[in-house]
Amino acid sequence: MPFEYNYSEAKRLISSARLSSYKKIINSDNDAELLGAYSWNMAVVGAFYPLIQIVEVALRNAINNAGKEHITEVEGKHWIESIKCTSIINESGDNANAEQVLKFKQKIKNAKKEAKKTLVAKGDTDKSPTLDQIISQTDLATWEYLFDKHFYEGNNDINENFLWPKNLLKVFKKLPRTNEKNPSFHQRDIIRRRIEEIRLFRNRLSHNEPVWRTNSAGSKEAVVTQLYEMVENIMDLLFWISPTFSNYVKDIGVYTRITQLLHLAELNRYLHIFTLHDISDIDSLIALVKESNSSNLKCHFKVGENHGLLTPNSNKLFQ
Repeated sequence: MPFEYNYSEAKRLISSARLSSYKKIINSDNDAELLGAYSWNMAVVGAFYPLIQIVEVALRNAINNAGKEHITEVEGKHWIESIKCTSIINESGDNANAEQVLKFKQKIKNAKKEAKKTLVAKGDTDKSPTLDQIISQTDLATWEYLFDKHFYEGNNDINENFLWPKNLLKVFKKLPRTNEKNPSFHQRDIIRRRIEEIRLFRNRLSHNEPVWRTNSAGSKEAVVTQLYEMVENIMDLLFWISPTFSNYVKDIGVYTRITQLLHLAELNRYLHIFTLHDISDIDSLIALVKESNSSNLKCHFKVGENHGLLTPNSNKLFQ
């Protein structure tokens, strides 16, 4: 049952309109439960950000490392400005860059401008941005565009300075499976679509709306399932980049913290629906600790009239 508390001020400041978006999912209009769902959503958003940041940094550095080594710089330009691409025929019948190519080039120009602004702000007005400084100013969309098919050339005789497919296995330790003919072409596109999916999800996180809002989830169970699938999709991309690094992300607790939240029991706990464990002796406490760690879930308990919350130790580095 919800705790006794005056939620009127919280409703006024968060707004009833915003809280109403949670009614369908939790099947309740109880103030405590609506605010609990809102709080759970905030916790989930906060747990997703480090994971998305890690995959974004890992992806751009993996691509940058391969590009620096295998793309020949042209006329003093950085490798990201020297990549070749296939052309399209525009309405005038002339060769032109495809839309995604133009977007990539614009993203790089914007990154260079931002890197230069940072240098100027530090008083380094005469310096040009280094490659690493430019790369640090790029966003996830930049690299999504770079996986467009127009940066792919499968003809080994003319693929000099084309990034794909020759660098796929230099950027990724593993590649997604496909049964299609010309597998490297389709693997590139699978990766592109996965990056796009993560980018769109990240954009939703920044708008302070329920993270499941654009999905078809109509129940708590469906919400938890869909968000868990998103975590696994992000981890897949990390695994493709580097299985060893993917394991590291799990070991430092980033993965386990978010999967702890993405559990129906944890959502219910935010809704004040939980089991209160009665601890009467050290053996019952030890048993509860083991249960909490094995299930990766927080457990409410009481010792006499005193209440407490037991948090699992999900960080393998300290086990």
